[in-house]
Amino acid sequence: MKKKYLAIVLALTMCMLGSAGCGKKSSVAEPGELKEPTEQSANAADLEVDSSLDVQSSKDTLTIAMPSDPGTIDMHYSTAYDYVAPFVVNHLLIQEYDANNMVLPAIGEESLALEYAFDENDMGLTFTLREGVKFSNGYDLTAEDVAFSIRLCSDQSYYTMVDFENIEANGNTVHVPLLSKDANALYNIGATIPIYSQKYYEELDNEAEFFSTGAVGTGPYKIAEWVGGDYLDLEANENYFAGAPIIKKLRIRFITDASVAYMELQNGGVDIVQQPNWTDVESVLAGNDSGITCWEESSAYMLQLGMNCSGALSDLKLRQAVVYAINKEELATGAFLGSGENSYCLVSESLPGTVDYKESWPYGYDPEKAKELLAEAGYQPGELSLTCIVGAGGGPRTDAAQMIGGYLETIGITLEIKEVDIATYASTITDQPETWDFWLRNFGSGIGNAPSAHDYFGQNVAMNCFIDKQDSSEKMLELADAMGQTMDDEERETVFAELQEYFLNECLYTCPLVQQKTYTLVNSSLKNLTKCGQLYWNVKNAYFE
Repeated sequence: MKKKYLAIVLALTMCMLGSAGCGKKSSVAEPGELKEPTEQSANAADLEVDSSLDVQSSKDTLTIAMPSDPGTIDMHYSTAYDYVAPFVVNHLLIQEYDANNMVLPAIGEESLALEYAFDENDMGLTFTLREGVKFSNGYDLTAEDVAFSIRLCSDQSYYTMVDFENIEANGNTVHVPLLSKDANALYNIGATIPIYSQKYYEELDNEAEFFSTGAVGTGPYKIAEWVGGDYLDLEANENYFAGAPIIKKLRIRFITDASVAYMELQNGGVDIVQQPNWTDVESVLAGNDSGITCWEESSAYMLQLGMNCSGALSDLKLRQAVVYAINKEELATGAFLGSGENSYCLVSESLPGTVDYKESWPYGYDPEKAKELLAEAGYQPGELSLTCIVGAGGGPRTDAAQMIGGYLETIGITLEIKEVDIATYASTITDQPETWDFWLRNFGSGIGNAPSAHDYFGQNVAMNCFIDKQDSSEKMLELADAMGQTMDDEERETVFAELQEYFLNECLYTCPLVQQKTYTLVNSSLKNLTKCGQLYWNVKNAYFE
């Protein structure tokens, strides 16, 4: 087998949380911009952990405010899966930032695998497991557990490259054969699939409980009490293979109002706020709360305006008219504030090979050109009405949809905005195309920040924009497929460049709106923890000064 191993990551040094810089700045960051690090700010990608510290925490409970109760840690059914799972389960690989702030899969002290290797023909992966790992209920981790956990994902589109029927568990190794070469196989399999106990699953014989109140993992914490809609209490797994957490209790409070969560942070009721309001982020960056630190991460996600190519928008000229009508700069500033910034990349800027079309974007704001194309598509002003669906609950996406409606109104198109329950939003897009023309939705590649964007074009666009009758779709899918099966980085980026150029000029099934940013507000006395992307936290070394 090819030796594509990663060495075990050595213990990191320096605890930098909340300590960068020596003086407060009074200026407020512009939307989407993080000022130079101060007492109140830190780039999440720069945070490091010292796992060798022998310290005690001044508080025994870490409290995290999450905006909703996922009700489960089953990644199949919960969009909030990552609210809970990182503290209870482990993956074969951890995630870490590279020098370009890109999230990559890696071997580390909390990875269940000690090494991995691709087959000679890149059509399979072998993971060598760490020995002596136990689930929090005392059961031993086995290779069969890993094979079982991977098979649980057989119905998920992110894992279509896996030959599930022929996964082999042998001693302390698991071989995962692939049906096709895929540049995202390592990330999707190694860094995103939670590992569960097959023995416990069969004994419990209650899948709902297995993925919720009775969930058992190999992680640093275990579930103590789950009160739906209120809180989830976790307690330290004292037998954790990477060392028991310093902070012995972790409480996740489900607080739907971000302003309330921020007040709780100010008053000491919580220590971390996920998904805060931009106004509260702004206040922290301005130095108004000396005891709070703001972390910023460049998200793996790009907010996209998706178009239904099975209806009126099957006409490329109409799709082009829509994009010419949108003032992207104004939209990003007016609707999204600090949650993201305007981008001229077709997918997340964090993915290698992504082209920034800022200087050559062919669809600059031009209402007159939009009117011309509308007429060429066969519509006079006032003749066309379209529908945009957004997830219920208001917020920036609803604001963006309203602004887009205003832009389209100026060229003679009426836009109806339809809010859809967030739990059924994705299924509405795929199952009810007759009810919508546009959607606003975040898309990355793979589940998070996988190293190749071919999933977006080959799966996300194909599944959500109904492109099967588009003459341009065949070439786009061929390029996406070639990109995904090219394991050489340079060759893949060459194909990616051709794909982006073709998509921009001949397809335009989606239009990028905003490169997402992720902000986390943290009690500044909380030290020695990191966060990497959406699926990986390192909390076991954290402590309060």
